[in-house]
Amino acid sequence: MKKTILFTIILSVCTIICYAQAGQVSAKKPRIMVRPAETWCAANGYMQQNDDQGTVELTPNYEVALQTSQDLNLAIAKIEGQMNERGYSTVNFLTSIRGVKAQAARNSGMTSKTTGSGLAVSFMDEINMQAKADILFDVDWKVSTTGPKKTVSYTLSAYDAYTYNSIASVSGSGQPSISAEVPALVEEAVLNNMDTFLSQLQQYFDDCLQNGRGVALIINCFDDGSSIDMETEYNGKELREIIEDWVSDNAIGRSYDIVDDTETSMTFQDVKIALFDESERPQDAGTFGRDLRKYLTSLGIPSKQGGSRTLGRFELIIGEK
Repeated sequence: MKKTILFTIILSVCTIICYAQAGQVSAKKPRIMVRPAETWCAANGYMQQNDDQGTVELTPNYEVALQTSQDLNLAIAKIEGQMNERGYSTVNFLTSIRGVKAQAARNSGMTSKTTGSGLAVSFMDEINMQAKADILFDVDWKVSTTGPKKTVSYTLSAYDAYTYNSIASVSGSGQPSISAEVPALVEEAVLNNMDTFLSQLQQYFDDCLQNGRGVALIINCFDDGSSIDMETEYNGKELREIIEDWVSDNAIGRSYDIVDDTETSMTFQDVKIALFDESERPQDAGTFGRDLRKYLTSLGIPSKQGGSRTLGRFELIIGEK
């Protein structure tokens, strides 16, 4: 009898352990891309001037930084290695940049069939759409020298790659060293707070898995004389009602905000969408927007993708294709 009870207890414990291990294996982890922080680029001379309709803006020259700074590449590799060891999937920043540049010629030829307008997408947005990372890491560090010893102070920040919302941030300093190279010092300093940092990341990602990730949906009407606007009725319903009903039915938990609702436009913010579709493929605002477009097409309402799109933002223009 005692042997039977003991066997039952052991079997139960083994079953619990197996279920726990299975749960850990099946738990999804975010895809991560590590890049230099803008402050690091500025401090190290990797900024470039861009003329935006007469306004000069400074933006990081990521490609030159990655091509010329060995310390940067090694530091990123060290952090990627730490993520991979913990079971996270990493997307290499330089590889993503090269992928975007390889598609630049094709993208530059994409225009609207009717208006001839090009795709207004920033370089970083292009990289994000190419990489499909869930979270961006921005790493910044500074080396201080006291006599023969070097000390690294650092900041590691995480952002949602779709919305650019801040998720987590840690900072600190490593131990002074005489012989260690900068990348090793960065790795050692970052490791001091890595577990706390990753715990915050995983909590955020788990919440997105359960409650959805927020994206923006912008809908405008063509001013082309087609007489279609948000007040046009289809089967007794105004177009704005049809669109809002669809968004409500397809948003996770019917969670969304309408921040603009006029005769010719609607803007939805923080529309909660699932991170993955039924085939476990990553979803973004474009996936959600295209599904809306297909639905409108089934009702005989013409529409097309607008000129600006990111992972977290999709523009739909109604009135023509």
